[in-house]
Formats: sequence, C-alpha cells, structure tokens
Amino acid sequence: MQYNKTIHFGVERFILLDRVTHYAAQTLTAEKNFSDAPAYLALEAMAQTSGLHFRKCMEFSRHAFLLSVQQSPLLPVETFSGCGTTTVVQTAMTDSTAAYDISFTCGDMALEGSFLFGSTEFGIQFAKDSLTTHYRELFQWLKNA
Repeated sequence: MQYNKTIHFGVERFILLDRVTHYAAQTLTAEKNFSDAPAYLALEAMAQTSGLHFRKCMEFSRHAFLLSVQQSPLLPVETFSGCGTTTVVQTAMTDSTAAYDISFTCGDMALEGSFLFGSTEFGIQFAKDSLTTHYRELFQWLKNA
C-alpha cells in the first residue's frame, strides 16, 4: 500500500519515504525502494527524512524547510536502485532551526551530509490545519508501513 495524497500546492506522490523503521527524540531512520532513480533523489530523501523528524519535534505545529546544505555529499552515480536507508541525527535545535548529520545508503552507495533546517508559522499559502493533519497522518502511516 502506498500513501498518496495531493497537498494544496499540487505536489503528488513526491514522498521519498516508504516507511519509518526507527524514531527517537534525536534520530529517525527511514527506507525507500528506488528503481533507476536519478542520483539527486538520494539527497531529496535525506532532506525529507530530516524535515519529517524536525516537524515531529515541533509536533507538526510549524512549516519546516531546508535552509542550507552545510556539507554536501558527492553523488557517485547517475542512477541507483534498491532499498535506500536514510538515518538522521539531530545535532542542534532551537525554537526555529535544527541541524542534522545524515547518512544515506543504498547497495554500494553511501552518502553523508549535514543539513540545516528552518521553520516558520503556517500562513495563508500553507494552511496550518490541513498541513498539520497531513504531516501527522503521514508520520503515523510511515511508522505503521
């Protein structure tokens, strides 16, 4: 079963996580099965895993976004296939930002990076009620997948 949901800005099935295999206060591990995926999707999976953890830390009450990639992995391939595993470790958190060390593995490919996330209040463009519900449901679905 796949989680399919379109949110207000028209993004459909761009969730690069199939399941959460571990969650704790400062860590989260997620998996995604890829088939001939462009290498940059590994970076997107890393960002989505960190963003999901950060949203959970804020109890889904704020909008989270990638601020910067402080350390970027080099992409060793053009495409990849297999079960990708992303593990994030939160290294710092304030009321509006969080820093993560992230690792991604898929077969022989292994990437590591450090990403910084920011958050802001939900607004008109990002409706709090619908997105809070969306991310809570997504997190629960991924934990039970």
